Amino acid sequence: MKRILFCTLLVGAFLFAAAPIPARSDASSATVVLKKFYAWYLRQPNHEWMQHFGQIKALLDPSLSSMLLTVLHSKANQQEPIIDFDPFVNAQWDAASYVLGTPNAKGSDVQIPVTLNPSGRPNPKSKLTAVLRKNTSGSYVIYDLVYDPTFNLRDFLRKQLKK
Repeated sequence: MKRILFCTLLVGAFLFAAAPIPARSDASSATVVLKKFYAWYLRQPNHEWMQHFGQIKALLDPSLSSMLLTVLHSKANQQEPIIDFDPFVNAQWDAASYVLGTPNAKGSDVQIPVTLNPSGRPNPKSKLTAVLRKNTSGSYVIYDLVYDPTFNLRDFLRKQLKK
């Protein structure tokens, strides 16, 4: 009897030790990515994020990053700004701080509300929803920024590229 109990405990301990360590939840993984992004963004004074975009490019979906860079470097944008607002704040001004809301997993996406406080503005508040999606390596990237139900960064950039 002792031998059976010992073997059972030994097998149980082995199975427990061999069990995979649970990964962080999708919501917390996506939140970490968004925190990294906005921490980087806040270190970019006076819209200088454009000059340092390469530092953070890996946190954005490659197609979103590509569309954003194409529009920013287009001949049309050099003549008259196509993106005449800060796409990461949805305001004319850069942000001084941000607060992330409660993440919401929807299918393969994690949506995180973001409240930004544009610099030097009275009653500052700008709200958007960051949509994060897993990339091919299984890491979350920023897939889109939704400003309101009818306006988001991905669709805006697509429309600009069609012109």
